[in-house]
Amino acid sequence: MVLIGIILSGLAMSVGWGFRGDYGHEAGAMVPGALLGLSICLASGRRDWWHRSTIMAFCGAVGWAFGGQMSYGRIIGYTASSSLPDVAYGYACLFLIGGLWAGIGSAILALSVTQSRSYLEGFAGPLVALWLVWFAMDFSGLTERLAETWYLNDTDWVAALSALLVAGVYAVIVPRNRPACFFIMLLAGGWWAGYIILTGLLGLHMTPPRSDNWSGCVGLFIAIVFYLIRQHNRAALNVTFFGLLVGGIGFAVGDFVNMLGRAQWGPIGRFEALQGLDYWKWMEQLFGLIMGIGVGLAFLRRVRPKLVPPVEDQSGRNLNTVGLLFLLLVVMWTNLHKNVLNWAKDKHIPEHLFGIRAEWWFLLVGLILSAMILVAIIRRHRQDLPLAPSGDFGRGQLLFLVILWIAVAGAFTQTLPAMAGRGIFFVHVTFWITGGACSLIVLGLSGNKPQSEAQIAASDQFWKSGMRHWISWLLIPVLIILLSYLTVSAHTKPIPGSHLYFTNNLQQ
Repeated sequence: MVLIGIILSGLAMSVGWGFRGDYGHEAGAMVPGALLGLSICLASGRRDWWHRSTIMAFCGAVGWAFGGQMSYGRIIGYTASSSLPDVAYGYACLFLIGGLWAGIGSAILALSVTQSRSYLEGFAGPLVALWLVWFAMDFSGLTERLAETWYLNDTDWVAALSALLVAGVYAVIVPRNRPACFFIMLLAGGWWAGYIILTGLLGLHMTPPRSDNWSGCVGLFIAIVFYLIRQHNRAALNVTFFGLLVGGIGFAVGDFVNMLGRAQWGPIGRFEALQGLDYWKWMEQLFGLIMGIGVGLAFLRRVRPKLVPPVEDQSGRNLNTVGLLFLLLVVMWTNLHKNVLNWAKDKHIPEHLFGIRAEWWFLLVGLILSAMILVAIIRRHRQDLPLAPSGDFGRGQLLFLVILWIAVAGAFTQTLPAMAGRGIFFVHVTFWITGGACSLIVLGLSGNKPQSEAQIAASDQFWKSGMRHWISWLLIPVLIILLSYLTVSAHTKPIPGSHLYFTNNLQQ
């Protein structure tokens, strides 16, 4: 079961990261995060985790969304140069970004299985309030106007500041939700501290002139680590640092394969069948594969057999409902509306139908489908939806398949007009094959496992990282130097799109 779960985690994260590559930013990263959370949940064999399947999917989505604010396109350009220092710098930066992405994601996901139900339920109200504020600001154009008026290195400072303010106001108005509000304020404050110290005071810019959100994420990650230490949540801290490690390795190794493909190294240059296969997309899917395998390994191999069941001290289901609304409506609307925009931009749909713009027809269809999902969620909240499986495991399976296939079909329909290119075609064929493999694994998992007898608390010294973990960190500089040397050796001149960092010339 553990091996199957680790494979499922890697494959689900791989196809999800392929989706993220097509849609980008925070919203795109929510899909692989949700799929990873559900993969770990379903393969755990633990009824207490199955009972929290929606929450684990929600925490996975939110956790991996944080990394979506960081830019890494120009960093990959550094690794495409022929200068060893610049290539090494690029791989080191990719390791940092990938590590932050998976480290933050793993920490938030770990909260879903280590914190009490009452604590988690406290996030339902503040998160809804924060999303409504963000939506109103984006829809009115206020976010864009503020970002243009006070340009802070193209960062998401408006979101960080508004999160700080909304959580603070909510804590005053609704005292019972203060623990959740204080956590949100801690993350937002950590983001600001990281940006002010690293970029503002020290003048560090990872990818000029691109965004410096990375510095805010460094501060946010440190804030999470500080919180977990104060809470004595050593189990969550353990998987957080493991996620930091495997996320960094995944990003660095994934880009190395991309460089070999774009340089047409070795057999890729000799065999025409291996050329033009969109190695950038393979890099993205490899990011997800390695990251998913690593995080799945941490949760399923180490945490699952030992961690005491989380406390179910409240019968409320508000966070479940908020999670479903978020995963099936907010995430999908935020991503898939880009399909229609791209179709209209490239003139793949008519401008008007019966005097009405084609986009409005798609809006009507989307609203009808959303109404259907909304009614289903409301009836499920009232426990009056015969369509939904009666068991926790079955509901987790259904949610996994719905998120997976909406994402795969959405990415396919967006790209379909350009499917004539063999590279793009092959990428989307692999999406369907990987999605099919994930579905077969999920449907083959058993929901009849006995309740876990694990009794080690999250605060126990058992969860302290061992010597092998810290030795692995000592080997990271060796990995970066090795990848850099092999990359430079794979081509004699810079690859198109390369950049230099340690020079005044930003473009080769």
